[in-house]
Amino acid sequence: MTVKVVLDLTSLDTPARDRGHGRYVRVLARGLSEVPRAELGRLEILALTHLGLDGTYRVTDDITAFHGSPELAAPGPKDHYHWAYARRVALWRAVRSIGARAVHLGDPNATPLFVGLTRCKKIVTCHDTIPARFPEVYFGIRDGGSVVGLAIEKRRYRSADLVIAISEATRRDACAYLGVKAERIVRIHNGVDVELWSREPRLDRRDVLDKFRLQGESFALYVGASDWHKNIEGMLQGLAAARSRASANGDGATKKPLLAWAGRLRDDRAQAVQEMAQRFGVSDAVRMLGFVTDDELSVLYRAASAHVLVSRCEGFGLTVVEAMAAGCPVLTTRGGSLDEVAGDAALTVDADDHAAIGDALLRLSADAVLRADLAERGRKRAPQFSRAVQATAMVRAYRRLLEV
Repeated sequence: MTVKVVLDLTSLDTPARDRGHGRYVRVLARGLSEVPRAELGRLEILALTHLGLDGTYRVTDDITAFHGSPELAAPGPKDHYHWAYARRVALWRAVRSIGARAVHLGDPNATPLFVGLTRCKKIVTCHDTIPARFPEVYFGIRDGGSVVGLAIEKRRYRSADLVIAISEATRRDACAYLGVKAERIVRIHNGVDVELWSREPRLDRRDVLDKFRLQGESFALYVGASDWHKNIEGMLQGLAAARSRASANGDGATKKPLLAWAGRLRDDRAQAVQEMAQRFGVSDAVRMLGFVTDDELSVLYRAASAHVLVSRCEGFGLTVVEAMAAGCPVLTTRGGSLDEVAGDAALTVDADDHAAIGDALLRLSADAVLRADLAERGRKRAPQFSRAVQATAMVRAYRRLLEV
């Protein structure tokens, strides 16, 4: 008799589709589909692809087929609210009807109610502990904000039968800041489609660089959003320091590095970044590329002097693995998950040391031998974070939880 585990893919009908949570569940689903039957044992893994406000649902054993409903080409806030309400009040009925022994919520938001009334165990992925670690920033507690948000954040993980932490740093922080018991949490590193990022790009390098006005430029590449924990001011001040030092060299041999920013930002956030860049004197050195496709990003990784991610805190750092697989040198911060993931395949700095960030940017821009060494180290390290490694570890965690 099979033991059913449901992977909830319904968040792919929300704005999370194009963000880290969406990429996480898609890669996990593909990896799980490739696990040999012998390793699954009695497990039967199903995908929940629709959950209606009225409790209707769709489930399939073809867990890689769903990437979001076609009619929701650009899901918005209303779709998120409908999804959240349906998950909270209707998920328990769906898993009971399916006969699932466990449901895995790759997107931890919208904690479902009443699942505990069924035999179904709840597995929740913890992508980071940033809001709980910095409540004064994310919940405004220091300025008189509500503690409700922090309580909700803790509840979604404390109520789980098993928490999947995507890095060792996140596992430690989940125990420390969320109060998750150590015996109910397991570290399983994120999976990345390493083969995708390792193979040669399909697009012409010159065409892509011309499109983004980067042909002939020395540039570091940042991929992501502008949230507080991303340390945008530190990155821009580091860029300013690097350009100042390049000017001070005075021999014309050291090109002033640019920063290419890949990622779609809301208008107000893009404006805030531009104002910050102007304040630090680098507004002419920041190229806002907007949304770029994976094919374009593959070219950009290979053309960049470095991928820069100098966050104050991250749960994992998917783009670090993408860059390593593509042979792009990495500049990141030490002491957390980014350092854990990058290992010896990166230059690491303190997030608040803007001069060190600038020195590292300039070194990577000027030193081809250093870039080649880091690129080679990255290519060797990236396969440790493949979707196959993630999926194998996940199946073992499912089987231990369900004792099958």
